[in-house]
Amino acid sequence: MMGKILILGGGFGGIRAALDLEKRLGDSASITLIDKNGYHAFTPSLYEVATADGVFGDSFNMRLRKTICIPHADIFKNKKINFIQGEVVRVDLERKTVYTRGEGEFNYDYLIIGLGSEPANFDIPGVADYAYQFKTIEHGLMINQRLESIFSDIKENRRGQGMRIVVAGGGFTGIEFAAEVAVSVRRMAREYGINQRAVQLTIIEASDRILPDISDGDRRIIIDRLTGLGVVVVAGTRVQEVDPDFIKLSNGQTLTSDLTAWTAGIRPNRFLKEIIGLALTEQGKIIVDEHLNTAADPTVFAVGDAVEFIDHRTKKSEPSLAYVAINHGKIVAENIIQSINKKEFKSHLPFTQVWVAPVGGKFAVAHLGSFGTFKGTLGWIIRGLVDLRYFMSILPWLNALRLFREDVEVFTKND
Repeated sequence: MMGKILILGGGFGGIRAALDLEKRLGDSASITLIDKNGYHAFTPSLYEVATADGVFGDSFNMRLRKTICIPHADIFKNKKINFIQGEVVRVDLERKTVYTRGEGEFNYDYLIIGLGSEPANFDIPGVADYAYQFKTIEHGLMINQRLESIFSDIKENRRGQGMRIVVAGGGFTGIEFAAEVAVSVRRMAREYGINQRAVQLTIIEASDRILPDISDGDRRIIIDRLTGLGVVVVAGTRVQEVDPDFIKLSNGQTLTSDLTAWTAGIRPNRFLKEIIGLALTEQGKIIVDEHLNTAADPTVFAVGDAVEFIDHRTKKSEPSLAYVAINHGKIVAENIIQSINKKEFKSHLPFTQVWVAPVGGKFAVAHLGSFGTFKGTLGWIIRGLVDLRYFMSILPWLNALRLFREDVEVFTKND
């Protein structure tokens, strides 16, 4: 036995590391993954859940849940990976032991920390109480139900025709959600016999422009698409307060809001601060070296949103994106194998020149590095192929095709 490898968190980085390790090591090592959920959430499609066409008469929303909640049992079927559904309550780096609530304790020789992130409210009054967070399947379902409720109230004359939706945050998540809501609202307005011009959508972005890390040309394509969908972009101003019926901005404006979606940022899992000996930044991210090793221990690695990795070429921290976490998982798995074989670690080389941004309906912008930028239906097809490729990388090909087909069937109803 080559040792015990323990992975905390079943996100993109943790799943990738587990599968790569199992493929290379088989049963020569003990691989265990612990996650509080029994499923892996495909969060890139969360905006689709939030705007999907109704809840299909299912009080538990099972069909919508299944579109992005992939059971760990399906991913690890016939794999030599031990999956434990449990909540991590303590990590002792000195004793190399992780303690869980109800499932006992687990010793390790190598530890991968991939506990993810949570919404960042920045201590803004009212955000936690009145804004709709946008991070989990439950958040997406709550927004879906809120949209349905507003339209039903308008149709039944329980409220006026006007409706205002505010999206706080102009990153990829914010623009994807706002654009899909705009498309969904058009459909729902026709379905409920409501004047769609009475529906107003606004994106609020604190920096001077949305998506600051992409090129001006690509940004212009996205802004033009948003404008065409009737979405107003307000940049260079911050949200100062959120109320059930309005938000206050730093520029002195007050906007009425029937639904405020909070996509303005994330912070590392707060549990990380409870791990004694783990070096963190002021923001609570895990400090790692070029091998994704934590600062204090060559047997402890970190992946995903909670990692502070500075790209030496751009001098910027890597963005919190799914494919970044996947790349983390790959290099960490490789370095654990290198360590077992007593070879030198390999360095993580960030690659952020490829991204795909869905911008409502069957329209997406796909930037493929030196191959250029593709927009419209072609961009949407590329996005679909990217999703299918990911499904096939973690599931048997037949299961991956079934999941992809179900997603297409459910989500294209929005369009």
